[in-house]
Amino acid sequence: MLSAGPYDHLVVATRPERNYRVGRGLLTAAGLLFVIAIGGLALTGHTLVRFSSDEAAGPYPLWIPLASTLIVLLLTRLVPPHLPAIDPLAGIDRRRLIREVWVLVGAALAFPALIVTATAAGVPRDAVYSSIKVLMFLVIPLLAFRMLRGDGPKARWRARLDRTRILAPIVPVVAWIALARLGPLAPPASALSGLPDPVTVAVASLITLLTAGVLEEVFYRGFVQTRLESLVGRWPAIATASVLFAAMHIASHVHATTVAVDLATIVAVQGTFGVMQGYLWSRYRNIWAPIAIHIAVNLIYLDMLIS
Repeated sequence: MLSAGPYDHLVVATRPERNYRVGRGLLTAAGLLFVIAIGGLALTGHTLVRFSSDEAAGPYPLWIPLASTLIVLLLTRLVPPHLPAIDPLAGIDRRRLIREVWVLVGAALAFPALIVTATAAGVPRDAVYSSIKVLMFLVIPLLAFRMLRGDGPKARWRARLDRTRILAPIVPVVAWIALARLGPLAPPASALSGLPDPVTVAVASLITLLTAGVLEEVFYRGFVQTRLESLVGRWPAIATASVLFAAMHIASHVHATTVAVDLATIVAVQGTFGVMQGYLWSRYRNIWAPIAIHIAVNLIYLDMLIS
């Protein structure tokens, strides 16, 4: 058996401090970005925002999505008041997690870049959007995980749920849907006059449910955030994953004539939505909670009900 080197204890001792410094830097950078985005929109008077990229969706005041996010954050923290944190990847080698995070960040940034490039080349966005998303958010991550794992254990980002983690998320999820999708904090419903036939609507809704409601949450919360949490802690991970989630919307929400305002808007709206989703995932480790909210965001049938 090899004996420990004379300086091994120093290496071990510096890791938590290094993790803390990296986490603090990520949280500070993300926090400044949120402050600049929200503050910039408020100071310049651009306080009417759209959550959807659909031009038929009417704008609504910025404070409304921010208020609904804050309410869910508070409910998630309070229901229940005491809930031990779970790190599903605690037993995975740190160097392996770092490599996996780099692959995931690269895939997250490549997705909007590929969509913008394809659109600039004259390729219809709808023709490549879902296939590129599946490639970047599922195929490449799974291949990378397998290659980087070697002979090590599988990185199981989901944990076994007890009764509390199954039932408690119902409170913030139902509250968000009631307030921010069906109630007083809901954005204006999309216009339904231009909808295609019911079969096309059903197929498109199913594709959106799988590629947005499920796949985006698995990628940004399950894959990216969980690994970052294991490396740098809860809030730096949530903030970083939320900024990456906001960046995904560059491909669909940012226009050449209003780049600065649109970038600030996706950070303020989609970014804070990502913070809410990230905290739901981090506290309960029940991926179905953020998935349920994300599905409700994109479900056209709720707009039909509202109308």
